[in-house]
Amino acid sequence: MLFAQGPGAERSWDLGLAVGYGQRSNPLVSGEDIDINTVVDFSWSGRKFFFDNGDLGYTFLEGQSYAVSLVATFNNERNYYNYLTGQELGLESIVSSDLNIAKPKFRKSGEETATSEIFVSTQDKTAIPALPDVVTPDYLNQNTELPDRDFALNSGLEFLYISPWGDIQAQVLSDVSSTHNGQEAWLSWSHPWYTANSELNLTLGLEWKSANLVSYYYGVRPEEHFVGRNAYAADSGTNRFIRLSARHSFSRHWNLVAMVEREFLSSAIYESPIVSSHAVDTFFTGLFYQF
Repeated sequence: MLFAQGPGAERSWDLGLAVGYGQRSNPLVSGEDIDINTVVDFSWSGRKFFFDNGDLGYTFLEGQSYAVSLVATFNNERNYYNYLTGQELGLESIVSSDLNIAKPKFRKSGEETATSEIFVSTQDKTAIPALPDVVTPDYLNQNTELPDRDFALNSGLEFLYISPWGDIQAQVLSDVSSTHNGQEAWLSWSHPWYTANSELNLTLGLEWKSANLVSYYYGVRPEEHFVGRNAYAADSGTNRFIRLSARHSFSRHWNLVAMVEREFLSSAIYESPIVSSHAVDTFFTGLFYQF
């Protein structure tokens, strides 16, 4: 559950609706931050099957404090591509008068000699080779659009362990939709603190992503390359995240909720020429109605 109901909940389903204001930053170059105004929080658990905010699972082994399940879920990195304000990261924008352009000498890491002069935009981390003296229509008309990426359906194993000192959750997933044929592994520790009417929850986690997955969502294929955006094939990498969430109950149904999270991206992701940030920040605050 995104906003836990608190200890003592016995029913097999939980449904809540949060309305407020939040935002998730978009790490892609020319990506627009994603507004979060409404959150639907739904979970259901049967004897073996369960559904928890997009995760469908089947528990085949469980004890008093642990459970092992088969799960299926969608990869959410596709969402960043819905919020590209400038899919054409283009040469037309490079020569725009809006950019503050300088022309320093450029030396690639590990190379002994300077290779070329570049333009550096204050709005973009990308180093852009100097334009020719005469900018021809063919030069400007290169295909600079960043092609869309598809959703991936992941499936694998989930392990959950509950203890007084914290809850451990782990997932090992693989792409079963053949979108990118990659894998990911997720490990988190969380601990709640309760008072009579409030809850505070701290979560720390790691998320490993395979080279195939990172290259699919953050790489640049040879056919997507143009002057100023080099082809990029990524290695595997591990993101780290920290999340703090809080809930205060006014009544049986009404709650005030808040959440803030920072995800530190692996070097395999932020070194991509289509990524402009080292981290993804998410926050939300609002009123939550528990049905």
